Amino acid sequence: MRQNNKLKTLVASAALAAAGSAMAGDYTPVINDKMPIEPPAAWSFCDIFDYGTLYEGEGFIREIALNGRYHGQYIDQSEEIVGGNNGFHQWQHRRARLGLDIKFANNIKFSSSLNYSDGSGTNGALTEGRFFNNFDELYLKWAPSKKQYVTVGKQKQKITREFSTSSKRIKTIERSHIVNEVADQKPWGVTVGFEGAGAAHEVGAWLTGHDGDWNTPRFDSRLSLSYRYEKGITDATDFHFDYVFTNNSGGTVNGRGSAPGGNDSPYEHVLAIGTDSDFGRFDLVTDLIVGLNRESSGAIAAGDDTWGFVIMPTYEITEKLEFVAKYAYMDQGRNQRTQRFPSRQRVENYHTFYAGFNYYLCGDNLKLMAGYEYATGSELGTGNDISSDSLLFGVRAYF
Repeated sequence: MRQNNKLKTLVASAALAAAGSAMAGDYTPVINDKMPIEPPAAWSFCDIFDYGTLYEGEGFIREIALNGRYHGQYIDQSEEIVGGNNGFHQWQHRRARLGLDIKFANNIKFSSSLNYSDGSGTNGALTEGRFFNNFDELYLKWAPSKKQYVTVGKQKQKITREFSTSSKRIKTIERSHIVNEVADQKPWGVTVGFEGAGAAHEVGAWLTGHDGDWNTPRFDSRLSLSYRYEKGITDATDFHFDYVFTNNSGGTVNGRGSAPGGNDSPYEHVLAIGTDSDFGRFDLVTDLIVGLNRESSGAIAAGDDTWGFVIMPTYEITEKLEFVAKYAYMDQGRNQRTQRFPSRQRVENYHTFYAGFNYYLCGDNLKLMAGYEYATGSELGTGNDISSDSLLFGVRAYF
């Protein structure tokens, strides 16, 4: 015990001596103000997708950046139908787009995206004498808060979960047939988003016609209205309800009116109810879809209705590898992509089964996709059986 007391006395004496020296100015403390410097992160191939930014600043213009995407895919398909087998084997430049994004002060953003095509994708042959075919999107958006926004220009009507999801992030190489059957092709319009009563809402008003060349708006077209409701119903699941009205007089006239081209849905009323669930590695998307009063198309009479649904589970096997399955049904309509024949068949009682894998080299910025789809149904009007097998391989990149 005495030794401990002696130790305490020595420590106290040393502390008093140090304090006295400091007050006398004989002691200068040494401060190490050099923080450890971490070595810069090693360069990764995926860093190239961050190189689209051309300018950043603190003035009225905050950022200027290029945007673009390329989606290529190979389809190996055979379809059995009365009269023969329709074979289809082709590499397609599915989407090729380039545009410019400009961010301004006060949360204002200008965004543009233009289609380029060499003729094997959906945008037709390249128009002679110019680099771009037409506008995919062109809008100005003001978002005063995360819960409020106003967007004016050419943009997507948010109908169904698959169609609302950007093609940069969809889980299968093509969307479901029932989704492509009822959806629009990005008309010109105004949307207003806000939150209220614990849910997110969006209302929109649209011009359904365009000039048929650059896809610029035509004010002699008919109108369309849309509404979207989204609410979290559990910690893991969001519920959504979507509705789009297109003024096609019950399916008896073309929704675009007297405009040369149209971006409208072929149905007067489209409704979609579904869920989007995140259970960790396992996700699930569901949609129940109804289309009422269709414009006539081949064997589809004016005023016909359709309905269908989509069930799509996904599982994250590893950080980069994902398994995707999908079952979709369409009561009647045109069989859509992946089938690309000179003339799409009008079908009914159409079932599709898809299974595939996605490999994320750089997240959604660069991924490889592979899948198999089996479809079965009957030809509308004749009742002839139709079945098809499709192997699909794709690469998708964007910046």
